[in-house]
Amino acid sequence: MKINKLPLIMLGVTLSCAGAPQMCFDKAGRDYGIDPLLLVAISIKESRLKSDAVNKSNSDGSEDVCGMQINSSHYGKLEKFNITRERLLKEPCTCVYTGAWVLARNFNSYGRNWDSVGIYNAGPSIELIKTRRNYADHIRRIYRVLLAQKNITDERLALSTASAPVQGDAEKPAVNNGK
Repeated sequence: MKINKLPLIMLGVTLSCAGAPQMCFDKAGRDYGIDPLLLVAISIKESRLKSDAVNKSNSDGSEDVCGMQINSSHYGKLEKFNITRERLLKEPCTCVYTGAWVLARNFNSYGRNWDSVGIYNAGPSIELIKTRRNYADHIRRIYRVLLAQKNITDERLALSTASAPVQGDAEKPAVNNGK
């Protein structure tokens, strides 16, 4: 029997998100109008949230850096924002913001859809449509697990808040039984 380890891996990864604190994903998501959990899902897939990740094995000779695996093809455009390879590797929040910027550009150019998420990894070439779809499907699975985790956490928080004792005078009973 094959066991899907993805939910366990993602739970561990999201609980130890030291490389790029959740607030970076939240802020970048808010600023670019993207669900922060989608950005986290991409970072999990791309680097397992490893902020200093470097991939130099792309078939076209380019490299991908940082937790969001920003491709070197973007370096020229990023120069005008004073974002360098070194900053991407040393500043996790800059990396997350840059990943959000890339994804937002895809959404603006190709629509807010899973194909645009696939373009984040494979680019827009029609020859790479299968690669894009496979990538987007993987991101979608990770994203769904993250959403489920968030919903469970939110429900538990709501339940614990709802069942919390009523604040009041400790000398008076909370319920008056007519006595």
